[in-house]
Amino acid sequence: MPQSCRFPLWLIVLLCLFAIPFTIQAQTAVDGAIGGTVTDTTGAVVSGAHITVRNLGTNAEQKAVADGSGYFRIIHLAPGRYDVSITANGFNTFRSVNLTVQVGVLTTVDAHLAVGAAAQTVQVSGAAPLVNTTSPDFAGVINQHTLNNLPVSNYRWSSYALLTPGVVNDSNGYGLLSFRGQSTLLNNVTIDGTDDNQAYFSEERGRTRAGYSTIKAAVQEFQVNTSNYSVEYGRSAGGIVNSVTKSGTNQFHGQGYYFDRDSAWAATNASVTHPIETSTAPPTYEIVPFKPTDIRRQYGFTVGGPIIKDRLFFFFAADKFYHDFPAAATITGTSANANFYNLNGSYAATQIADVSKLTGLSSGAAASLYDSSISGLTSMLGTVPRTGDQTIYFPKIDWQVNSKNHVAVEANRMRWTSPAGIQTSPAVAYGVASFGNDYVRDNWIVGKLDSFITPTLSNEVRYMYGRDFEYEFNQTPTSYEHTNLVDTPTGYVNPYSLPPNVYLSGFFQFGTPQFLNRAALPDERRWQLSDTVEYIRGNHDFKFGEDYVHTYDLISNLYNQYGGFTYSGSDTLGNYVSDLYLSQQGQTAQNFTYFNQGTGLPGLDFTTGDYAVFAQDEWKAFRRLSLTLGVR
Repeated sequence: MPQSCRFPLWLIVLLCLFAIPFTIQAQTAVDGAIGGTVTDTTGAVVSGAHITVRNLGTNAEQKAVADGSGYFRIIHLAPGRYDVSITANGFNTFRSVNLTVQVGVLTTVDAHLAVGAAAQTVQVSGAAPLVNTTSPDFAGVINQHTLNNLPVSNYRWSSYALLTPGVVNDSNGYGLLSFRGQSTLLNNVTIDGTDDNQAYFSEERGRTRAGYSTIKAAVQEFQVNTSNYSVEYGRSAGGIVNSVTKSGTNQFHGQGYYFDRDSAWAATNASVTHPIETSTAPPTYEIVPFKPTDIRRQYGFTVGGPIIKDRLFFFFAADKFYHDFPAAATITGTSANANFYNLNGSYAATQIADVSKLTGLSSGAAASLYDSSISGLTSMLGTVPRTGDQTIYFPKIDWQVNSKNHVAVEANRMRWTSPAGIQTSPAVAYGVASFGNDYVRDNWIVGKLDSFITPTLSNEVRYMYGRDFEYEFNQTPTSYEHTNLVDTPTGYVNPYSLPPNVYLSGFFQFGTPQFLNRAALPDERRWQLSDTVEYIRGNHDFKFGEDYVHTYDLISNLYNQYGGFTYSGSDTLGNYVSDLYLSQQGQTAQNFTYFNQGTGLPGLDFTTGDYAVFAQDEWKAFRRLSLTLGVR
């Protein structure tokens, strides 16, 4: 390279440093912090000032000493209300009362001490920070006021992330969130600093068919990071949602709630339609809006308080969710309905001729067979009772072991049962016994230990174990399916006792859906161990950490294991009726478009491990300039 094109070594090093993402994230995913600069009334810094922070709920205290530049930071503060007291020799005492600390946010206290006797006190009232002025990360905090006063249609606490700019609903309508236009599968959701994701589908634990996996009333607040987040967070190219659960305090507190939502009170949605018969001779149909029954009831309670004042606290939440949303097993589309139900129309004449040709029956016998077959198929259409029933319990214990150690242990147990609940649309082109039953079983436990080795050196270790078990099974076959597809008139007995899937293209399908049965999809067990060491030296806040997530997945879902017949083309119904007749005569069905069936092992199991380490330095370079250098 010519000499004129070479870059000096110091410039290359500087460019590499600046290539590392510059962010300022005040605290971890589970707590907040209080920091600021102590000055006198002229603006000169006051070094050596003593700062005491007291949690108004538990009376727990932490202390710090301002450095030579007057700067201080007190870390690992649970979200809540605090009083801050600052003293220095020769100055009046400064107090900031009822100060709000939020998850992942540095609450700034810039104290101006007046010269005077220490017995005199200057007091100011604290408030929640309205604008983040200390970091460039794009994040917002959803607090109790929002959680308690704004409604959401699906009862999920994470849905409030939609209040953050750059966050939108999944276009597929499954309730997933997209950050900055990224895939909904690239997000990371945490609860109290531990993983709350399902690895197999890369979604929030419990996925979206269940009502929700954790209780909104148990969430204290959560932070939504859309971009520019700290290197402490990882495993995400989309957004990061950090939630913190409630804890007990020295005062007994709680709440009870009951929410009732009934579609009978709502207006008709013009986009929800189904066909109705407008004439019988011949049958004609019209697509019209209708208002399906949709009843949602949610009720529960929370309670928290002291077991031992200032030392041991408890919190407990219980929640029940019931969803009644019957469905219509139907043939969708005006022309499809007319073709199916009109036994005297041109379509029916074509199908009857096809039956006569394929079976050798006379025209009259073929017409009688066709009419009775349509009657049998019609018996599998109509209203399908469909419900979802969910129960969640959430206990938590907080133990202030001493001034240097705090332990928290919590657990979550969720059960979701939804007969006929796999298909969730108001009207579905499936038989009444082909919707499928849905089940979710979620359990997890989290333990956390915060330790202050010295006032400037702390360690936070977190452990999580969770199991996300989701499975789905068939409904009881109808009389028509049992008679014609399980135990046939010729004496054949289906060894599986379940009918194959029959798909009448353009009309509907019945029998056992191709995606069932799912004994486990997935049965996922995860454990996580994370550790973060934080060291404050002068105006530097150093963090070093590791994170390991171990995942075991068991998948048991052999696709189309009971076989499937597909009938398509211009003679769909005629071909099906002919094959049904031939099979009942001991002959071979041969007029289907194609048959397929899954074979082999029903599933597999596998294990994955995700490792991560990080290091960063939050440097308060000047009073109005902060820099963070980090690598993960």
